[in-house]
Amino acid sequence: MFGLKIFILIIDLLIFGLGIYYKKHIAIVSAGVFLFYFLWLFRKWKKINCRNNFTVRAKVTSDIILFFMIILTLRLYNVQVINKEKYRAVVEKQIQGVYNIKGNRGNIYDNAGRELAYNVNVYNVFVDPTRVAGNRRAMDAVKEIIDDTEIKKEYKKFINEIKEDAKKGRRYKLFSKEVSERDNEKILKIKKKYKLINNEIFIQKESRRKYYKKELYQTIVGTVGFVGADSEMTGTVGIEKGYEDYLKGRTAKRKNIFAKNRSLMLPTAKEELALNLNGKSIYLTIDRDIQYILNDEMKKHYEFTQSEEAYAVIVDPNTGEILASSVFSKKKNSYRNPIFQNQIEPGSIFKPIVVAGALQDGYITKNSTFDVKDGRIQKYNHTIKEASKSTKGVLTLPQVLEKSSNVAMVLISDKFNNATMENYLENFGFYGRTGVDFPYEVKPYTTPSRRWDGLKKYTISFGQGIAVTPIQMAAAFSAIVNGGKLYKPYLVSKIVNEDGVVIRRNLPKVVGNPIDEKTSKLMREMLENVVEVGGGRQAKLEGYRIGGKTGTAQISGGKKGYIKDDYLTSFVGFFPADKPKYLGIIMFYKPQVSNEVRYGGLVAAPVFREVIKRITMNKSIESNDIAQIGTAVKQTRKDYVEKITTMPDLKGMSPRDVVNLFKNENIDIKIDGIGVVENQYPAPKESLENVKEIKIYLK
Repeated sequence: MFGLKIFILIIDLLIFGLGIYYKKHIAIVSAGVFLFYFLWLFRKWKKINCRNNFTVRAKVTSDIILFFMIILTLRLYNVQVINKEKYRAVVEKQIQGVYNIKGNRGNIYDNAGRELAYNVNVYNVFVDPTRVAGNRRAMDAVKEIIDDTEIKKEYKKFINEIKEDAKKGRRYKLFSKEVSERDNEKILKIKKKYKLINNEIFIQKESRRKYYKKELYQTIVGTVGFVGADSEMTGTVGIEKGYEDYLKGRTAKRKNIFAKNRSLMLPTAKEELALNLNGKSIYLTIDRDIQYILNDEMKKHYEFTQSEEAYAVIVDPNTGEILASSVFSKKKNSYRNPIFQNQIEPGSIFKPIVVAGALQDGYITKNSTFDVKDGRIQKYNHTIKEASKSTKGVLTLPQVLEKSSNVAMVLISDKFNNATMENYLENFGFYGRTGVDFPYEVKPYTTPSRRWDGLKKYTISFGQGIAVTPIQMAAAFSAIVNGGKLYKPYLVSKIVNEDGVVIRRNLPKVVGNPIDEKTSKLMREMLENVVEVGGGRQAKLEGYRIGGKTGTAQISGGKKGYIKDDYLTSFVGFFPADKPKYLGIIMFYKPQVSNEVRYGGLVAAPVFREVIKRITMNKSIESNDIAQIGTAVKQTRKDYVEKITTMPDLKGMSPRDVVNLFKNENIDIKIDGIGVVENQYPAPKESLENVKEIKIYLK
């Protein structure tokens, strides 16, 4: 009998082994062999039972137990060794959850740390109809959510919809979109109260990008889109695009291990990630106040002139920092920024570039004169004329800029060859991108001087036949007035991490020195005269020193030549004229005004004046008049126990200047009217002894 038992067990093991080899029906084969063996043992048991042989019965019982242990051992070996990966996957699916953890996108700030682009969380609530329908706890939770939150739903109707969707096997139904943070917390508490642990009601958190005054900053800050299979938030234009690698948050996968029914997360799964997944934040050079002022003034004149486009930029000429940028266009919802992405023929605002280069190389001096005769000159069978018929005769160099003489620029260009002109263009940065940290800056189209025709050099001298971007003009003009340093313009001042640690800082970078301080000083003086007595008089602001140059450029129509009656009117200005802190370019593309007022001096220059006027008020910049009076007051105070004893002449001063002048005196200022001081009491030079009140009359 013992031999037979051993034989049966060996047969069972062989069959089991074959089953393992083929990996099919292992349990069925083993069960068949076991059944055969069990029937045999049962017959033996009956016989043994009849003979009442205790020893034999004990042996048979032990055989049965041994057989079951062998089967169990082989089964465990099959599960834990042979097919372990299969069963591991099944278990992990039941108890393990894999989640994507996404970091927030970095914020964008202005130069004072005020938010321009930031993130807000929104919550979308969903239900699983197959798990809610027929589930009394889940339906009660739905009712309580509707009653206790701002979600607008009719309970009975919504439950009927859930039941209908459940019949169709749908697992996903929107409950409410974009619920508040407060309602989200209430829903989580209700889920916990009703012990809804199987995603009967679930919430999806989304991060949305918000922008402060989007219409004001969109052409600088840009925007984001959702790209890729995971719809990841990604910068598409502007700073959002240019600094995408810094701004974007990273994504990490995390595994959470639960008990079988998912009601309990195991303690080892509750550890927090040590990684910082959030994106870096960016601080711009943009001054919010100047941005608002520039945009406001540009909007007024854009609408008044009905221009096709209008754009402007203000920079710090001593660093290259871009302080403000404004764009208006008839093309709606455009994120394109012409300051960096438009190529234009600059017109007369280009003349100071050539004059500065010729002065630096000694081809001309401040005392040079130019006979423009009747305002016409012939070059290569082409007649070049003055824009104004009154520009005739002999002009000094300052008058060339004041009157914006085309013919005189041709005469200046006669003093050097094409290669020299090309050298000026290269030195002032017109043969390449500026390198500004704004995506898709246009690379200017250039032609080597050896391929120029005979007329090219002359037309370039007054800003025709050359294409530049406004930011190139701003950088080059800054070099003219700041002492001769060509700076790389930039929009981002620093990048910080979540702890506020600066990980990158942009600093002023000099990329060239086209002229020296002596030439720069002379150019500032002559350009100040342009505003004082020349074509830029509309940019003049009483009490303040402003320099600049006007431009009125014809618009090229390609092979058809220049378009009649379509112009780009512009003004480049800087302030203060002796030590510039602000430089601005104002441009209006195709303004719809009469030919008599289409010039840059009449269309664009007044905008710069108004912008500077408001900046002086915003930044509390005193006028030259009050500065001079202040100097006299200091001397008076030194000599007369720090008292203003004599009434100064206040005519032409602003009310703010008057208040600042007397801010340290025990005297009340009474103001009548609006504008600047027209009359005053006491009169100039009268004694202020025992005077407690001053009246000023504005007009």
